[in-house]
Amino acid sequence: MVPPDTLQLRDLDRALPQFHEQQTASRPLSRRSTPPPEGAEPNPSALQQLHRLNRSSPNFDNQLSDVLYGKEYVQCVPTLQGNDLAWLVDYLDEALDRLNPSGPASRKCLRELRSICGARVILPTSYTLSPHSLNVDSDPFASGGYGDTYHGILNGARICVKRVYIQDGPRETVKRFYQEAVMWKRSTHPNIVPFLGVTVAPPQLVSNRMSGRTLLQYVGKRPDSDRPRVLYDVAKGLHYLHSHNVIHGGIKGANILVDGSGRACITDFGEATVVKDEDFVEDNSDTFGYTPRWAAPEVLVGGAFSKEADIFSFAMVMIEVFTGAVMFSDKPILGAMSAVVQGERPPRPAHRAFTDNLWTLMQRCWDHDPSLRPQASEVLEILAMSVPRSFQQSYIR
Repeated sequence: MVPPDTLQLRDLDRALPQFHEQQTASRPLSRRSTPPPEGAEPNPSALQQLHRLNRSSPNFDNQLSDVLYGKEYVQCVPTLQGNDLAWLVDYLDEALDRLNPSGPASRKCLRELRSICGARVILPTSYTLSPHSLNVDSDPFASGGYGDTYHGILNGARICVKRVYIQDGPRETVKRFYQEAVMWKRSTHPNIVPFLGVTVAPPQLVSNRMSGRTLLQYVGKRPDSDRPRVLYDVAKGLHYLHSHNVIHGGIKGANILVDGSGRACITDFGEATVVKDEDFVEDNSDTFGYTPRWAAPEVLVGGAFSKEADIFSFAMVMIEVFTGAVMFSDKPILGAMSAVVQGERPPRPAHRAFTDNLWTLMQRCWDHDPSLRPQASEVLEILAMSVPRSFQQSYIR
C-alpha cells in the first residue's frame, strides 16, 4: 500500500509534461458554453462543424453522428492541442446532456469522450475539483490494486476519495483514471454511487460517501437482512447501465455498497466500457484487467467483456449474498479460474430465503454459453417477484 503522503506525483508529471499547461487542479468548475477566448470558433473545420450545430434541433442526434463519423473529424482529433482539444471535450460532455441516452449518437459521443480523455489526459471543465477544497483522512479505509480509498469532507458533506496508485507505469494508470472518471460521471441512478468530480494532482476520484458497508460486510453483520431486496437494487443499477449501453466490467460484492436502510449501490467504474452497437463487445486489451473470481469463463480465456459477462458476475454476487463468501473461496485463484472455465459451479445455497426461482435465475446467469444468459431487464423482472411491491420501482431514465 502506498501511503498518501508518499504518492509519487513526480512520476505523473514526468509522464505528462504538457498536462499542467492545459489543465490544473484550480481550473474553474463552470462549463464553457462558448469556444476558448482566442477566437469565436475553434480553428479546425471539423470543430467548426460541431460549433455550428443547433443543439436544440430535433435532428441534433443525427447531425452530431454525421460529424463524429466523418473523415474530416476522424483525421482532425489526433492533431488537436491546447484550447481546441479542451473545447472538444467540453462540447462532447455538454452534448451528452442533450442526446437520447439510449441512442447511437449518445453511444458514439460517450465512446469519443472516454477515448479522448484517456488518450490525451484531459477532462471536461465540469469534472474538476480543487484538491484544496477537500479534507481527506490520513489513513485509507479500503485498498486495492488500483488505489486506496479514504473518507473525507467536501463543502461540509461526507465523501469518499479514491486515490490512484502510480504503479504499472504512469501512462496506463492515468489513462484508466481518466476513463473511469468519464464513465462514472455519465452514470446517474439511485442505485449507483453518485460521482462528484476529480482532482488531478494528486489523481483522485471523489464520490458521495454512503453510510454503510460493502455487500459482504452488510450480509455478515445483518444475517436477517432482506437479501433479495439487495440483489434487486443491484439489478436496477445494472439494468440502468446496460440500457445505456455501458458494460460495468467489475460487478462484485466489494464494488457494491449497502447503506443502513438496505439500499445497494454500484460503484467503481475502472473497467467500464461502452457498447458500439447491438452486436459489439469490447476486447479486454482496452481495459486494465478483471477480477478472476467474478469473471465469466469467456473472459478468463481472453475473450470479450460484454453485458453477458456482467450477468455472469451478477450470479457470483448472488453467491456472496446468500452464502456470505465468494464462489470457490476454498480454492486458490488459479483453481477457481480453472473450475469456472471447465464448467464447474457451486451447489445451491442453503439460505432459507433462497427460493427455487432464485436458484433457476442463478443457474441461467452463470450459464457457460453467454447467449443463454438473461438480459438485465429479465433479471430485474424475476427478482421483482421476491421483493415487496413498494420496492418495485424501475428508476430507468
